[in-house]
Amino acid sequence: MSLAPAESVVSTGAAFPASRPARPAIGDRLSSLLHAIIKLFISRRFATFIVFGGLAAVVNLGVAKTLYSVPSLAAVVPYWLAIAAGALSGLAVNFTLNYAFNFRFNGRPVGAQLRTFVVVALGGGVLMVLIAHSLVWFAGYIGLTSPLHVAGLELQIGFIAHVFATGVLTFYSFAAHSLFSFNVGLRARLKRGFSPAASNQRTR
Repeated sequence: MSLAPAESVVSTGAAFPASRPARPAIGDRLSSLLHAIIKLFISRRFATFIVFGGLAAVVNLGVAKTLYSVPSLAAVVPYWLAIAAGALSGLAVNFTLNYAFNFRFNGRPVGAQLRTFVVVALGGGVLMVLIAHSLVWFAGYIGLTSPLHVAGLELQIGFIAHVFATGVLTFYSFAAHSLFSFNVGLRARLKRGFSPAASNQRTR
């Protein structure tokens, strides 16, 4: 009689083997990714990135505005090329400051990080051109072709569109550089997937 419970336990264990842990549902994975993205932007690193990005933006806007505002230059330089030139001018400032003082990622050589940084920045430059040019086109479509006067300042439509596009690109740039440039890189990230855990390690 005393063996019956033990036999019952053994029998039960053999009949119902331990099941494998269930994979996280798609909703849980998306929720985890969203949490990681929010955490990415609420960090000291993002605040520092904003400051460094602001310095790079001064170079960006200064170069571009000169190209599309000075009549002799604007006559030969298209607006889209002026925007692209401004974006590329700020690239060197942005990379140097973030590599040296902000991300400090040592998992890849600096040359490899720079290559990825350039690819991400070029993608951002194209996106900026599309946003700014679309805003200028839309302003013309609704009849806003004259300079706007704001707080005593005369602001050109092209400049306003450029500033807006630069603000949008700030969030794109930080996320992309955190995931790719100052991290494992494009190919390794795509193979590994957008792991929130890996991203969190880089933002501590």
